[in-house]
Amino acid sequence: MREYLITKFVCADCGNNLELSTEKPKPYASKHSQGEPSGAYMLQQLVPLQPCRVCMQPLFAMRDALKTLEAHKK
Repeated sequence: MREYLITKFVCADCGNNLELSTEKPKPYASKHSQGEPSGAYMLQQLVPLQPCRVCMQPLFAMRDALKTLEAHKK
C-alpha cells in the first residue's frame, strides 16, 4: 500500500507545474455546467491556479513590447 498521495496541478500544454493563486476566483468560476449536479447532491471545491509561465511567456513578451512602444511614442 502506498503511504503518500501526491497531487500536482500541471499545464495541459507543456506539463509545467501550475501555482496556486491567492486571488479570489472570478464570479463565473462557480457557475454550473449543463447536466452538472447542484445543491445538496454536490460539494464544489474551486482551486484557483495561476496560468503557466511558459505558456504565458508570449503574452508577457507582447505586453512588454507594447509598453516599450508606448514609452517611445511619448
